[in-house]
Amino acid sequence: MGAPARSMAAALILVLAAAIVDARTGRIPNRLTLTGLVAGLLAGLAAVGPVGLAVALASALAAGLVPFLLFRAGAMGGGDVKLLAALGALLGAGGALELEMLAFAVGALQGLWMWLRAGTLAAGLKGAARLALRPLVGPGSRGCLASAGTPATVICFGPAVLAATVAIAALALAGRA
Repeated sequence: MGAPARSMAAALILVLAAAIVDARTGRIPNRLTLTGLVAGLLAGLAAVGPVGLAVALASALAAGLVPFLLFRAGAMGGGDVKLLAALGALLGAGGALELEMLAFAVGALQGLWMWLRAGTLAAGLKGAARLALRPLVGPGSRGCLASAGTPATVICFGPAVLAATVAIAALALAGRA
């Protein structure tokens, strides 16, 4: 991944706070995400000057692109988008995208578990397929991850991002040992 230890430590602190607040309230506040974004931008500036700032900004945009598209489709919250963008600024595009993919996998497993427990697995999978295919077939189920009559599954994504961040930090430490 290549993220400096200080950037990873900052990312872990940011994500831990975001996960706790998200699990309690279902929201990730701007004061957390914007603090992380500013910290990442300033770290880039301090490390290599204006080029570092530009790289951190580009990394934030790269890490936030797919989550923003999911937000526009009604499948992700705005706080999640800003958290992942902040992680891009802190960890660089490569590290943040690696973390993001793992977080999506953890979130998908969490959603499957929730559907299984609620007895709505088939309806949930049908709604997810509709959401995934919507760009090809047009609108029709905006923001709904379940079929008609079945409530959408709401996943607090902060804990999934925390699990991914901890896993990647542990792998980075193991690689250095």
